[in-house]
Amino acid sequence: MKLYRSLIYRELKLTRKRCILMLILFLLLSLLMLTPIMLGGFSEPGEESPAEMVLLFVGMVSLTGGFMAGTNNGLQKADINSGWKRYSFVLPPTAKQQAISDLFVKLCYILFFGLLSGTFTLIYTIAADFNAFGIMLNIYLGAVCAVMLIDIAYSYIVMFANDKNQFKVIGVIAFFGAGFVLRVFGLFPGMNKTEKPTEDGALLSEEQLNRLMSVLTSHQTTLCILAVFVVLCVLFFLIMWRSRERREP
Repeated sequence: MKLYRSLIYRELKLTRKRCILMLILFLLLSLLMLTPIMLGGFSEPGEESPAEMVLLFVGMVSLTGGFMAGTNNGLQKADINSGWKRYSFVLPPTAKQQAISDLFVKLCYILFFGLLSGTFTLIYTIAADFNAFGIMLNIYLGAVCAVMLIDIAYSYIVMFANDKNQFKVIGVIAFFGAGFVLRVFGLFPGMNKTEKPTEDGALLSEEQLNRLMSVLTSHQTTLCILAVFVVLCVLFFLIMWRSRERREP
């Protein structure tokens, strides 16, 4: 356990600056989303219904939290630039142990931003008297899965770099490779379709809102996203294991 605590402490210390930056950005956006509540946006009748406003606010916060939690934490880059990757080949921790540590830190970030997203969702739920926790969970996990897939593609390409010079070349390839994965997701049916604005000026028509709410609040949706999340966690572990394997530098 001391070995794992040391590895986890090392990763958290190396990634703390990026985590703090992401936390600040997340809090700024979340506080901005609270502005309508502070101004009494739910107490006065308007064109948007409370459900539609909550869906917008919770969606923005959950997407942002999911992106922050699932994104690459820059640890591989720091290890390559500092030379720690080469040095780690002769250290007692095995590649599997280091991969477990990588996965645990990733799960910690996901849990941390998930709790923050749930806290802000609670505020929206109380203000609008509308339960949005199911919506938050599905949107948050969906965002985490999408960004983790990009992180996995990036990490897989970057793992072939052993020094700064190689990282410069492979890092560029990894950047465009991750962008390609994002582009592929953008080509999925319905991802690029733009909905026509409703005649009454609302963000979504009643039919569109009901259909979207039924999907986001469905338990089947949650189970499907959780299954994908588990698969991605296993894939992330295998990629990091492969990246940490003892190879001749």
